[in-house]
Amino acid sequence: MQQCRQCNQKTPERSCPDCDYFMTPGSLRRKPPSPIGINLVAADGRRYDGRILVLNMMELGLETDAPVPGKYRIHLHQNLSLDVAGVPTRGKGNIRLFDILTVYRDQETATRLSSDEYALLTGSTGDFIEQVSQLVPVHLQKLVKERLLAEIQNSEILKAMQIGSVLRYERGRFRHLGGQADLELPPEEIEKLIHKAIRQGTHCRELIVSSDGKRVFDLHGIPLDPYSGGLLAFDITEIIHKERQMRRQEMLAYQEAIAAVTNGRLRLSTRAEIASLLSQGHELAKGEVQKAADVALARSKLRSILPEVFRGRQHGICLGLTEALTNALKHAGGGEWVARQDDEVLRVIVQDHGQGIKLKDLPKATLMQHYSTKESLGSGFTLMLYYTDELYLATGNSGTTLVLNFCQVAGQKAC
Repeated sequence: MQQCRQCNQKTPERSCPDCDYFMTPGSLRRKPPSPIGINLVAADGRRYDGRILVLNMMELGLETDAPVPGKYRIHLHQNLSLDVAGVPTRGKGNIRLFDILTVYRDQETATRLSSDEYALLTGSTGDFIEQVSQLVPVHLQKLVKERLLAEIQNSEILKAMQIGSVLRYERGRFRHLGGQADLELPPEEIEKLIHKAIRQGTHCRELIVSSDGKRVFDLHGIPLDPYSGGLLAFDITEIIHKERQMRRQEMLAYQEAIAAVTNGRLRLSTRAEIASLLSQGHELAKGEVQKAADVALARSKLRSILPEVFRGRQHGICLGLTEALTNALKHAGGGEWVARQDDEVLRVIVQDHGQGIKLKDLPKATLMQHYSTKESLGSGFTLMLYYTDELYLATGNSGTTLVLNFCQVAGQKAC
């Protein structure tokens, strides 16, 4: 009692439901998704409003004006009631701890909540899906359905169940409860996920690729109690295929638009499309950039080995390298460069391993002078485009590759 009094005096804003002294700590101490409104009925018939803020299987943390100490009955449902007693030494203000003395369910009594009753009171959306599988006692089914309907108003539960699979895991065994029964889920992986969720006492998610590499599953493990859990599994292979197809179509539209605006000089490409350019011809020089001084060294090195036939374009070639390396350093923390000669073409290649340029930013990043974001190439890109005869750009999550082609005579096509 002394500790709670001191807390009330020194830190009145401290939350009792989060305090280890207020309620026994452990994985079974949980808050319901939102406070649960209840009535506490005293022996003389007096009723007090209250809310369940936190609970475990043997204790309730309540917000109520009911006098403490004192014994009360809480009617959670017509077939489920609790006898509780206030603990005068725990809590402050109107936040009080109550011990569960007796649980009344139909013709049975117990001294603690069952796993199903506990899961109902602390349940998340995943728990509700599990509960509706009819594995709970009959006297709870109506209440579960009412809670589920309330959740469905703001969720996609039913839609998810139509394209996925719902399973229950208990003591080493999985049981299929609903949705698709023909999903070929990797047993070892889903069991690891469920064990992790139960051990941590929280929702866990993983993306799993099938052993043949053809299917991708989105798995959600949900702990129900210390010994069991629920699994939601979705085959998202088709979704990924459609997203890739949409990205290819969007990429093609950008390629055509940018090529039209630049008269074909700027080519938006994929890494696979420009892979052959990275090895054509013979290497003249190469290097890395990790700090600003490296840019000047690279420019000096390129100038010193520049073949005589390209001396007339020395300024533009060195400026193109400088701008490309500056962007790599600024936006990716550094990069690599190589200069190659392929017959009458001098090719400068700059690669980095940053986050790349977002597809939606490509038109502005490549065509708008002085446009710059953390991912874009900024105003330096317009200078590169001005001095090169052809410029290839491949960008993505694994980095950006620039290929600058310079012909012996400005304005010629390299290929």
